Amino acid sequence: MKPQNILLIRTDRIGEFILTTPAISAFRAGFPDARITLAVSEASYEAAEGNPSVDSIIKLDPQSDLDSPAKMARFIISLRKQRYEMCAVFNPNKAVNAAVFLAGIPVRIGYDRKLGFLLNRAIEDKKYLCEKHEVEYNLDIAKAAGIDAKPSRPVFTVSAEDEKAAARIVEENGIHAGEKFIAVHPGTSNPEKLWPAERFGRLCAMIENEAGASAVLVGGKEEKPISLEATKCSGKRLSDLTGKLGLKEFGSVLKKAKALISCDSGPVHISAAVGTPVIALFGESRKGGSSVRWGPYGRGHTVIGRPMVCDITVEEVFEAVKGING
Repeated sequence: MKPQNILLIRTDRIGEFILTTPAISAFRAGFPDARITLAVSEASYEAAEGNPSVDSIIKLDPQSDLDSPAKMARFIISLRKQRYEMCAVFNPNKAVNAAVFLAGIPVRIGYDRKLGFLLNRAIEDKKYLCEKHEVEYNLDIAKAAGIDAKPSRPVFTVSAEDEKAAARIVEENGIHAGEKFIAVHPGTSNPEKLWPAERFGRLCAMIENEAGASAVLVGGKEEKPISLEATKCSGKRLSDLTGKLGLKEFGSVLKKAKALISCDSGPVHISAAVGTPVIALFGESRKGGSSVRWGPYGRGHTVIGRPMVCDITVEEVFEAVKGING
């Protein structure tokens, strides 16, 4: 008998969550009549909103929500009350694996690590080998549920209101309706992934001088210093939306862009999900960081990978820009 009440759990960062959405779509296709609840971190909650494959979304941050016996007990009680028949844990976590076991959820799917023996459909975790894309690793979880899981484009939904708000912000920052622009994201959460701000600045100048398009800097407010440095190095008055957009507005801006240029980061996956080509810069020698696993998913994207991200030159990135801009 097919399960009628399913819990899907992915509690890490936005990029990882977005790369789980094809598997979420597969669960919906495999169990069209089931009620599907999604548990995500607070950071990923807004990215999950509007996903057409889920019926409800709850916030779950194991490090803060399951860090004491009392909190664990409350969570286990809440799971029991919901009477889930199946759960899938996409990112291994000891507390989560223990909770779904103690809650008595009949079918528990995930990876055979971090108390993986508490799951009854545990698969070997070979992600560290980077032999295939994270999307495909996540689809393996859906296959363990008995689903004939097919690859699909990641999901990131934006509403008409989100697009209207983004258009207003873009206009206020000097980019007029219909104007061709390339989004440039010079920041990343991991310093090992960073391409120098000076090179981003020179690249932006080349885009504006030679590519017939505007370069628009994007990113979170914590990335403002690197955007300012890139602007300074460009010698241009660049449009800078860094820190000015909510997450859905950010996705709406990327949807309007001709392309996104970025190091390995969450915006790469947002851009791919909204259908905008990505030029992604990767240092391939970083352990577990191969573009095979973490590159933009789908067709039409360009990955420039070198042993170290700093081995990538401005000129080769601009060649990729000309290819997309042609």
